[in-house]
Amino acid sequence: MNAKRSAIVALCSVTFLQAYLLVGVFPYAAFMAINFLHISEEQAGPYAALFATSFMIGRTAAAHFWAVLADVHGRRLAMILSLAGSGFASLWFGMTNSYTQAIIARGMIGALNSIVGVSKTVASELAFFDFDKCNDQNENGEAVKEDDEHAPQQQQQLEQLETRIVGRVMSMRAYGFLIAPALAGFLADPLDVREKGIAIITSVEGSVLHRSCYKLLSKYPYLLPNLLGAMLCWASAVAVYLEGQDILQLTIDTRRICARLKCTKNVQEDAFTALNAADESSSDNPLQQYGSIQNPGKSDNTISSASLVTIWSRPKTRSHLIAYWLYSLFIINIDEAFPLYCISRNTGLGGLQENEIGKILSVSGVIFAIGQYKVYIMICDHLGIYGSLDLGAALGILPVALFPLASLIHSTLNKRWSMLYLAFLSGVTKVFQSAFFSSITVATNRTVPGEMRSRMNALGSIGAGVSKAVGPLFVGVWMAFCFSLDTQEHDSSTSLPIGSLLAWFGIVFVSGLSMFFVLRSL
Repeated sequence: MNAKRSAIVALCSVTFLQAYLLVGVFPYAAFMAINFLHISEEQAGPYAALFATSFMIGRTAAAHFWAVLADVHGRRLAMILSLAGSGFASLWFGMTNSYTQAIIARGMIGALNSIVGVSKTVASELAFFDFDKCNDQNENGEAVKEDDEHAPQQQQQLEQLETRIVGRVMSMRAYGFLIAPALAGFLADPLDVREKGIAIITSVEGSVLHRSCYKLLSKYPYLLPNLLGAMLCWASAVAVYLEGQDILQLTIDTRRICARLKCTKNVQEDAFTALNAADESSSDNPLQQYGSIQNPGKSDNTISSASLVTIWSRPKTRSHLIAYWLYSLFIINIDEAFPLYCISRNTGLGGLQENEIGKILSVSGVIFAIGQYKVYIMICDHLGIYGSLDLGAALGILPVALFPLASLIHSTLNKRWSMLYLAFLSGVTKVFQSAFFSSITVATNRTVPGEMRSRMNALGSIGAGVSKAVGPLFVGVWMAFCFSLDTQEHDSSTSLPIGSLLAWFGIVFVSGLSMFFVLRSL
């Protein structure tokens, strides 16, 4: 496996873990709140939402710190420290025994796992670093500029390569959003302590190890999904250290990036124009502003030229960031609302359990795995990046309005068919949601010069963190209110529960209308 491919594999593992740690709690968050606070399923929504909110508050607060650490000391070191710390925090969360401790632990996981912006930056940088055929090198490894007549073709090749690498890396985020809840749903509360109580453990027979495991899982019923998360974090940290060493260390040297970009005249001119327009230039040679971040003493201007204020002052970048923030808000709302819809006994589904939600997400994950990358590349090839944004926004949101039909299928056929319907619909929407996130990453990265990308993606993570912290609170209250409108179970009824219809149509209406106006400004 060559260096570039090894770096992509390592980066994919990092992106997957970022999603796993965020959404892995969703299938059992409500049950965890019920277990700790002794409340009903219909009351659990706002309390379950706080797990996602505390995570995103921690991630938002620490995003800028991790961006500075990645700029000064390298992407690789930032990733390793983040993954190692996230593993320990995940283990702590699985061993909490009170609601307050669990909320604090989730906030700590978010703070230690705040390297989403770093991952996006490296994903774009990898494309430029491995595209040797667009420029030659001398014996010192410095790029030699080719004829300007080849620049447009070479830039197009670079952009196509960047699209595919970012698409592959960002697809792991969507894989995490699908696989993590499925795994966590299967592993959460394996002894069914919430229903049967701890007393069942006293009658267990077997070896000392067998009884010890039962005792541990009876005391900490939600340990297994978090133990898995911790082990995956540590394994990913090792992968970054071993496989991604050369490439991930190389990508912090932004002087080499600028040399590579000499073959793409338009990108270079955009970088110079942007820096001059921002009035951040303090050097006679614009190339020196890219500096060598490996040695911060050589280029103090590298950090200041990529300030958050400078990035926010760019209208095109600002409009792309707003689109990303809003879409992130709406998708986290959908992901948070889905398990609340499934477990409620007022939706006509009879109240699904953790393992049943896990089965739904497993099937949707298969659908996603089959279609995600091919659909994304096909859309980009035919419609371009911005066409992919429009289609991904529409088909990633609008179909969820059809979720309430599952209760009708449940009453006319059976639970299995309703679960299969939910799995299919969820898988299809996730394919197009992933297409949007991959496209917005590529499009936003192209709005700033290379040296600004790490800070720009950190700003994107901060805004997305705020929206993801606030969104679950509102959607938890919204779903609880809507479900309260149906005062009886609808298992034997052939009518659709009014509360479920109102809940999903409300989410789709607000999300779809907002994205329509935001995307028109891009």
